[in-house]
Amino acid sequence: MKHLGLISLVILAATTWWLAFTQENDIAPTPSKPQHKIDYFLREFNILSMTIAGQPKQRLKASQMQHFIDDDSTEIIAPQLTMFSAQKPDIDIQSETGYISSDGNLILLNGKVNIKRQAFNKVEQITIDTHNLRVQVDNDYAETAEFVTIKSGINSIQGTGLRAHFREPINIKILNNVKGYHDIK
Repeated sequence: MKHLGLISLVILAATTWWLAFTQENDIAPTPSKPQHKIDYFLREFNILSMTIAGQPKQRLKASQMQHFIDDDSTEIIAPQLTMFSAQKPDIDIQSETGYISSDGNLILLNGKVNIKRQAFNKVEQITIDTHNLRVQVDNDYAETAEFVTIKSGINSIQGTGLRAHFREPINIKILNNVKGYHDIK
């Protein structure tokens, strides 16, 4: 009787093993989502875009650039964006890190952001300090919801949020809680 139970158990195990390996797998494999992988990278990245007339329009430099294959995005470290102006000083924008959209029109400058325009004629140098700036490259437009400080000589303005058009004539607007100091000579 003991042998009959053991034989039955062996036959049951063998049948189960045979059924498991001979039956088709009904579970369809789930397609895997592409991973966020780097397909190429550059050090000392530098790109210059031109106007239709062949004049420099913008330059983007970074110490490092990484392009990702899954979403065609680009991450940059220590970016420096220069917007060239004819017969006026250029606008230089720097930040800690950045992100470039797949179409290249949107640049997110992350961390501390500094914007400078050198003095010319009777207008003193302008500096803007903020964080996390969103730049639409084709429109020379930038915005942030962060705290902003604008300085020109001894004059200063502070507030929260910024919208700026850097095409001539330059238009800069601080959105909320605006405070300023202006010295009238």
